[in-house]
Amino acid sequence: MATIVLSAAGAAVGGSIGGTLAGLSSVAVGRVVGASLGRLVDQRLLGQGGQAVETGKVDRFRLTGSGEGAAISQLYGRMRLAGHVIWA
Repeated sequence: MATIVLSAAGAAVGGSIGGTLAGLSSVAVGRVVGASLGRLVDQRLLGQGGQAVETGKVDRFRLTGSGEGAAISQLYGRMRLAGHVIWA
């Protein structure tokens, strides 16, 4: 949150100064400086973050398949079934 607030404040200060610095407008320079300071504040308050958590990982996921002698599903009514690739 501090990144957003200080970025806007830096843009406002840079806009009030006006002019350009090395081809960049002072608004852009102020926004970069403010966002950098805000990022430091956010990291100090919120910490560096945590490890990503992975659950329910699927090892093998097949939507369609083919095989000689494999049974073809037959259903009456409504239900989800895996498809079959038929090559003739």
